[in-house]
Amino acid sequence: MVAISDSLTWQLISQNNSFLHKKNGKFSRTGAIRFSKEPTNVMSLSTFKYSGVANSRATSVGTSTDSKGNTYPVLLKNTKSGVASIPLNKNFRSALKTVVSQNARKDIEGKVKAKYAGVYNGNMARKELRKKTVVKAGRN
Repeated sequence: MVAISDSLTWQLISQNNSFLHKKNGKFSRTGAIRFSKEPTNVMSLSTFKYSGVANSRATSVGTSTDSKGNTYPVLLKNTKSGVASIPLNKNFRSALKTVVSQNARKDIEGKVKAKYAGVYNGNMARKELRKKTVVKAGRN
């Protein structure tokens, strides 16, 4: 397989690809926005900066399920053979250190951390492991 540059890849796939979703209008002057459903796209926006297909060093956070049906966050990372998934089924702080150490791009590090925090919190809420707050009603 011939290796091509990231910018050439983006020029080839920016207008049409299977992950692209155009919303809110038919034309670009009416305020159309372009989303992307790539697995390694951090912000789900169709731009060169966040694209996982066009960037050779892309990282993102997603979820995976094991054989028992339990979901847990994974770090998705572009490699030469495809996308590798690193399980993050540790506590929050040590998994966040893994996310920071495995992230190859420092310009989107904050966005990867924020996405991991969202996936982690959503997973905890789904499992109902988060503490429920007691609502006090009135003076009775």
